[in-house]
Amino acid sequence: MALIKLSDYCCQGGERTIDASRFTMDGLRIAVRGNRELIFSPLGNAPLAPRVALVGITPGGQSEAFARYLRFLSVPDAAKRAAFEGAQSQIKELLAAHGFAESIGLSLAADLNESPDIFTTSLVKCCLKVNGSYKYKAPEIAASPEAIHCVANRFLADIARFPSLEWIIIFGDPGWAAVTSLRVNGIPVFNRIKGMGVEVLNFPHFAQNFQQRAIFCLDESEEADYLKQKPKHAPYAQKAKRMRSALLAAMKRRSSVPKPFA
Repeated sequence: MALIKLSDYCCQGGERTIDASRFTMDGLRIAVRGNRELIFSPLGNAPLAPRVALVGITPGGQSEAFARYLRFLSVPDAAKRAAFEGAQSQIKELLAAHGFAESIGLSLAADLNESPDIFTTSLVKCCLKVNGSYKYKAPEIAASPEAIHCVANRFLADIARFPSLEWIIIFGDPGWAAVTSLRVNGIPVFNRIKGMGVEVLNFPHFAQNFQQRAIFCLDESEEADYLKQKPKHAPYAQKAKRMRSALLAAMKRRSSVPKPFA
């Protein structure tokens, strides 16, 4: 019997343990409060000196992949393999847009979770379910003390322990709303991570709003023709353009910073 102590991997695991060979999904439930559940699934990797952090809002359905892998892998290996499972091609497309990855020397050739330059994680490290669903918005996270505890303690501590980070990419509108509206000791999460000297960007979600992803990846000169051909995508254009403009401005800002002498 291989016992796993949840607190070795989760800030709210307490004294709970599970048998890696015999657990159930119910056995991974850390906390229940009203219609909200926090489920043990601390997804992500842990490179030594990453330059880019890819941040989801919580593991969502990937928590099921984590549970599947956990039956025959260690917690760190299951957590790494399940992170952003099934979405890497979409994420790589977003990272390649506008020459971003190339401009910072970020290779997209292999598994993102195996890259020494990429830290994969989420705002709420373990999976938050609301009414049995993986769909939720920032106010629902704010209404969960367990989720807020994770953002305030685990997420901020994880970012702070990597002084090598230069870019933090938050996926999706709900994730962006969470970092800009949630406060820790009165200070928005966005301000706290921005104060660490990194660029904090919002990218389209890799599994939602494919229209927003498509417009984000366009050059500005291509946009009018695209929307003429696909007028029903116009409602997604404003946010996609804002994300694109912020990325281009950050790339320009970073490229103008003098490089230190070797």
